[in-house]
Amino acid sequence: MYKSLVRPYLEYRIPVWNLYLVKDIKLVESVQRRATKMVQGIQHFSYDDRLNCLGLMRLEIRRVRSDHSETFKFMKGMYDVKKEIFLN
Repeated sequence: MYKSLVRPYLEYRIPVWNLYLVKDIKLVESVQRRATKMVQGIQHFSYDDRLNCLGLMRLEIRRVRSDHSETFKFMKGMYDVKKEIFLN
């Protein structure tokens, strides 16, 4: 249920509203932390162990992967944007 209802809201347009303040990163990550504690049988596991059991990763890591993906697309010309404007 988390993957279909909660995570899409947390990841919505990550490239646009990418968080850089530590307090904001912790706030968003705390939502996932609380959601993983609600899963029966793994509440007593550490946060990283709960993520592994559920096949998830930290939202901060997902944001970095998304940044890398968008940069790759930009550099390979998958967007109709002039690179010179951004790379000066």
